[in-house]
Amino acid sequence: MKGTNFTEFWNGWQLVLAGLLGTAFGLPAIPFYTIGVLAPIFAEEFGWSFAVIFGGLSLLAAAVLIIGPFFATLIDRFGARLVASISLPCLGLSYMTLAASNGSIEQYYVSWLAIGIFGLGATPVVFTRVINNAFEERRGLALGIVLSGAGLFAFVVKPLAQLLIETGGWRVAILVVGAMPIFIACPMVLWGFARLPHTYAGTGPAPSEGLQGMTAREAFRSRYFWLLAMVFVPMSLAVAAPLPNIENILRSLSLSPSEIVQLASLVGIAAVAGRLLGGILVDRFWAPAVGTVILTLGAASCLILSQGHVSFPMACIAILLLGLTSGVEFDLMAYLVARYLGMRSYATTYATLYGIFVVGAFVGPSLFGYAFDSTGTYSGILKGCALLLVAGAATILLLGPYPTRENKAFA
Repeated sequence: MKGTNFTEFWNGWQLVLAGLLGTAFGLPAIPFYTIGVLAPIFAEEFGWSFAVIFGGLSLLAAAVLIIGPFFATLIDRFGARLVASISLPCLGLSYMTLAASNGSIEQYYVSWLAIGIFGLGATPVVFTRVINNAFEERRGLALGIVLSGAGLFAFVVKPLAQLLIETGGWRVAILVVGAMPIFIACPMVLWGFARLPHTYAGTGPAPSEGLQGMTAREAFRSRYFWLLAMVFVPMSLAVAAPLPNIENILRSLSLSPSEIVQLASLVGIAAVAGRLLGGILVDRFWAPAVGTVILTLGAASCLILSQGHVSFPMACIAILLLGLTSGVEFDLMAYLVARYLGMRSYATTYATLYGIFVVGAFVGPSLFGYAFDSTGTYSGILKGCALLLVAGAATILLLGPYPTRENKAFA
């Protein structure tokens, strides 16, 4: 067993590294973890409300939900390497157009729509497909490592963006961040996804024949698909939606600016820890049980942050729990889709669930912004998020044992 595990990672480390950087500088990491830094600037410079600013994420969510499944068919037809290597530069260029914002909300939203459309080939759908095809015995850990890229990006980009804003202005910060998918992620994906045979790595077109699991039609009719949707919609609203607002949430708790910067950076560290810990746990334990525990911890985080005043140590605990929960979300979803629905139509089924997830994750920030604009506090909506997470923690257990058919594919 140990030799097999070592061989699996030895043969696939290039895929893991390329996927790690792809998720770090892909969608949704680039726009999702920078909008929180830019939002106060846009609000001050253009007089926009937070609900309007985070409305860009709603457009992005619509693009992922409506067009995402189409991109999934492109991945199956042309391969992850080609699709990702084209989409990453397009994502970077689209993001750079935000630097041209001049107070026109229409222009601002067009930039977000471009980010959503042209970045669809650089989402976790692409990179998890590669990893799920290449790994079996340590699939959860490999997914955790790859998907930790977003957490690493969150940890680095917030202080980096703040530094760039202070030295060169917010437009320079946007241009520098937009260059990262072009000059870092794209070359690594071209290199890493070319290192192993296409049929093993899942980097090229792969026929569905011989792959275990359901067809797309069967998956969409199965109870597993709809249970997963029922879990990840509240999870996306309750975990992903607060993250772009985290600086303002902490500011509303009367914490100092230096404390806010420290705490916001902790989200990335905790997310990385969540990715790795979640990957290790689902390889060893029943994944729905792992999900229940993690979602319950997320509910506790939301309850802490919903208080009117929170001490720095308690805020640290809440941020670590929230980051940990957010770190598990994507790899847990990818693992559960592969286990319960199989790999036969993975790109299509995962892309659809991912689109549903993104709707909550990207519409949620606007709801948070609206709640704050209306009430001056995040307390009520954070308490609602805690309830949603508790409901999701109970629902995920209804998935039941892993289907026998899928187990054959993982043996």
